[in-house]
Amino acid sequence: MSSSRPVTPAKLRAAQVLRAHGVRGEVRAEPIGGDPSRFAPGTRLETEDGAKTLTVRTSRPGPGDAVLLGFDEITSPNEAALLRGVYLCVDVDAARPLSDGEWFVWQLVGLRVLDITGADVGVVDDVEAGVGNDVLVIRNASGLHRLPMARDYVTSIDVPAGTVTVTPWTEETV
Repeated sequence: MSSSRPVTPAKLRAAQVLRAHGVRGEVRAEPIGGDPSRFAPGTRLETEDGAKTLTVRTSRPGPGDAVLLGFDEITSPNEAALLRGVYLCVDVDAARPLSDGEWFVWQLVGLRVLDITGADVGVVDDVEAGVGNDVLVIRNASGLHRLPMARDYVTSIDVPAGTVTVTPWTEETV
């Protein structure tokens, strides 16, 4: 395997706290990927800085895609307000199982990018969030190139093999 392959992180972001909610110390959070029902009572989350470990007491759908979470360790709106903007994380071992054709972004960074003929295109440098779809950022000798993560462009992703296969593209200049 190439030394550019990503290192498995110790923690994965599961949600970001948007704000305090209500009078019982709940928070409104935006889940990061996956089904919000995974925040079942008893689920243990840790703040990204590792300063707090929180145990989900209650979980219910909120407005839009948000989830309303109550924690055993947070009992007042003032305590909940201190979590605003904080990422809540899980251990990699506690991450939700992925379906076929799913992957975590960290698994893509460092993969070799090949075109459909097998020619080397570069290395995945990043995956940027986009409005319609995410964008694959590919680094090669000529710099960074962006490619929509859509079936028309990304033919296959094989994490175990360490490759992403893409359809050749022409970049437009403005």
